[in-house]
Amino acid sequence: MTDNTSKPVTGAELGELEAFLLSASAPSGAMDLDMLDGFFAALASGPEPLQPEQWLPLVWGPEAESPPDFASVEEMEKMLSLMVRYKHLVESVLLLDPESYQPLFGRCSFSDSLEERAAVENWARGFLLGIGPVRETWQPLFDGDTEFSVIAPVFLLADIGDERDIDEVQWLQCRDGVAECVRAIHRFWTPFRGKTGTVERPSSEGIDDRQDDDFSRECQCRRDKDKG
Repeated sequence: MTDNTSKPVTGAELGELEAFLLSASAPSGAMDLDMLDGFFAALASGPEPLQPEQWLPLVWGPEAESPPDFASVEEMEKMLSLMVRYKHLVESVLLLDPESYQPLFGRCSFSDSLEERAAVENWARGFLLGIGPVRETWQPLFDGDTEFSVIAPVFLLADIGDERDIDEVQWLQCRDGVAECVRAIHRFWTPFRGKTGTVERPSSEGIDDRQDDDFSRECQCRRDKDKG
């Protein structure tokens, strides 16, 4: 398989990836694209990098009884490459241009509030799944009230924990604060990151492609497809 991990993933390619994740070929518990985006945000902003063999099983679901049913070796290589490139893109944005970071749901339009809430909740659940494999390493973020307040909105949006019921105003505040939460978490772990693992500096080539028109149009297209 050709090493093209530095090539930015396009909106059309994300559409292909989501179509596969939602297809019968993927395990029933596989992440959707919103969850995958949150998952990669956690991996990118956290204290140490994970290798594909550590994070990929979580994409297919913690209780997946069988691997994805790829139609061919070529399809398998393409889907895995798209995920690696997508993860690399999120890492690049947070490292090189963090102020431009936005979660996927912040770049998409929705047909109604229920659809939006589902996307936001899936994103938040994906982020928390990204913490799971290295939960002990993340512990310093949970030890103090000030530190925990950074990630608390994610727990609220994921609709888990003791404070599940939040009103509309609180929900909107949490939703709108997600991007800054991720940036703050990334900043928090920056002094630790070199001590828990090696984080390679990604290439800045194509970093703006995350914000291009193609990417935004594909977000709209994939929402429309779900209604068809």
